Order: sequence, then C-alpha cells, then structure tokens
Amino acid sequence: MSVKDRSVRSLTKLQSSASTARVLNLLLTYRKHGEEDDYRRAPFFSNHLLNRCIIVKHRLRSNELDLFDEYRSAATKILIPLDNTDLKMGARYLFVGQRSYADLLTDALGIRLESGSSDLRLLRIIDEIPSLDPFLLREQLRRLSFNPARCYFEVSDADVTRMFSFAQQEIEPLVNMSFSGDAAMATYSAKLVSKILSSEVDNDLDPLRMTLQLDPQQFDEGIFCWKAFLYYKWQLSELMPQLQVVIKELSTLQPGSRCDADLRAQIEASRLQIRRRVGLALEQVRTTMNIYDTAYRELTESGNARGFRDFLLAAPNLFHQLGERLAGVDHVVSFWRYRFPKDRMAVIQAEDLYDIFVDFEGGLNFQKLERAA
Repeated sequence: MSVKDRSVRSLTKLQSSASTARVLNLLLTYRKHGEEDDYRRAPFFSNHLLNRCIIVKHRLRSNELDLFDEYRSAATKILIPLDNTDLKMGARYLFVGQRSYADLLTDALGIRLESGSSDLRLLRIIDEIPSLDPFLLREQLRRLSFNPARCYFEVSDADVTRMFSFAQQEIEPLVNMSFSGDAAMATYSAKLVSKILSSEVDNDLDPLRMTLQLDPQQFDEGIFCWKAFLYYKWQLSELMPQLQVVIKELSTLQPGSRCDADLRAQIEASRLQIRRRVGLALEQVRTTMNIYDTAYRELTESGNARGFRDFLLAAPNLFHQLGERLAGVDHVVSFWRYRFPKDRMAVIQAEDLYDIFVDFEGGLNFQKLERAA
C-alpha cells in the first residue's frame, strides 16, 4: 500500500475532529495513558504497532471497490503512522479483509502474525462490528472474552464538545433536584456534565455515588453507562432530521438507466425492506431509551435512587442493541449523503442502486452480532 495516505486528507484533522463511532484512535490513547498501569496490564492489541494505530470505519471510493472480492460500501481501515510524534508524515494503511490482506499486514508490521492469533481475531471482530462507538465496542469484545483497559473506550474530544449542550439539558433535572433555587445552578450543571463526560471519575462526585449507594468500582462503571446513554440519545437527536430527508430521497430515487422488470422489482422490494427495517430499528431504540428515561425520571421526580442505580448496573446488556441499530441507521444516512450530496442531481445506474440497497439491508440485519456473541 501507499506509504503516505492522502485519502484521509489529514491525519491530524482526523485526530481532532473525528466521530467516535468512526474512529478508534489507539495512538491518542497511548499518548494519554501509555504510562498508566491499566494500559500496560491490558493492552488492546499485543503487537505494539497495532496498539498505536488508528482504525477507521471508511466509506469506500470507487477506485477502492476492486480491492475486495465481494461488493461492500464500507470497510475497516488500519492506519499505522510512520512517525508517532508527527502525523503529518503520513501512515501505512490497508483494509481488513482486502485481497492479499495477510501479506499487506505483514509488510506494514514487519512481522507476520500467527494464524489464529488474538490480534488477527480482534481485527476480524472489529471489522464485523458496524460501529466503533466505545460502548458497543467494549460490550461486544467482553462478550467474546476480550477485556482491554477502560482507557481504550473513551468518547472523542470532538464528540464531547458537540454533545455537551445536549447532555447539560439532560442533566438539568438532577441539578434542579439538588440545587433548586440556587443562582449558580447552570454552573453546577456544566460542572456535573464535564465530570460525567470526562474519562476519570473523581471525589467531586462522591455525593452522587453515596446517593446511588454504589461502591467506587460500581460507580465508575455506572458513570460509564450513564455516559453511554447520553451519547446514544444525542446521537439519535442528531440523526433524526437527516434520516427524514434521506428516507424521502431513498423512497423516490429512480435509476437513470433502463433496467429489466426483474431488476426493477428487486430494487422496489429492497427499497420497502430498508424502510421497514429502519422503522423497526428506531422503534427498538426508542423502547430501550424509554427504560433509561423511566429510571431517570424516578430519580429526579420521585427521588428513587435505587431504581436508577439498578438500571446503571444492568445497562451494559443494552449497549449492543442500541449501538448496532443506531450504527445501521447511521450507515444508511451517511453513505447515502456521501453518494448523493445535497443540492446535486442524483444520477445512478440500476445495478449500482441495487448494490447500495443490498448493502443497506445487510447493515440493518440485526442478527449478526447476536450470532457472533
């Protein structure tokens, strides 16, 4: 593969503004936590170069489709920086599962990984997971007996910035309950959100921990779970306005080329199936979100701390369902908008439209992770 990866435009930009669901930045984790005991005790990958790489869920360009034996619209891209101290130097890169994948990975790492090694298995798992969001990723890895240190599962700084105002509105009922009538309530709210969204839980949150009757380890896990639901609720709120437009376009776009009756029937059947599966996914997401909302209302309106405590302890079991379904819907929105930018006439051949629809159907097949687990 090319030594300098220009397809991501700028690795430094990728690091500063990337979506958590699309990028797993192990190099940044190394820079932040490389000296910590947990990082050293439980690395993500055993190979030190892989453990400092950047993994991206990448929308394939037309010139990249032929790298794979079967059609796919997205792939898992591994970027191995040439210089860990200067990302402007570029990176070696390859896609998981592309043709000659094993040889390319050997060339990039300078060593051939043993067939069946934990690192190769982990790369396959990551490729099968539709999103790199830390909550879905951690829960799926735990189900498959991989337990990297907690520091690998952080929301990116870019997403924390984007979701801060949303999270502050979500937290306000709890702050109102605790500091009703206090003029500094907005300050308390912002401070609490900063604590919840940060990567570390400190003693400032002890009053909340004692209210929820959690020991320090349980509370650390509980805050992680709370952050997950704030993240998923924010993600859903960002996704819905875009989804409404995309579904309308998807429902009406006709191919520019002539196609036979069988292919047209397949396109129409797939179009209906996508809309049905998107609707079902959103219904399931909202049902799961209602579990959180009910427990949180009981805490803030009735003072029922035990109900919210019990919810937080059980919450990881809900991550794979939420993350998988939101990732499937997000893929429909993001790839459609990538393939058909706004304010441009949408033109596509019938075979290409059918390939996209088949890919969307596959991404909305929510039995894959359950089978893998």
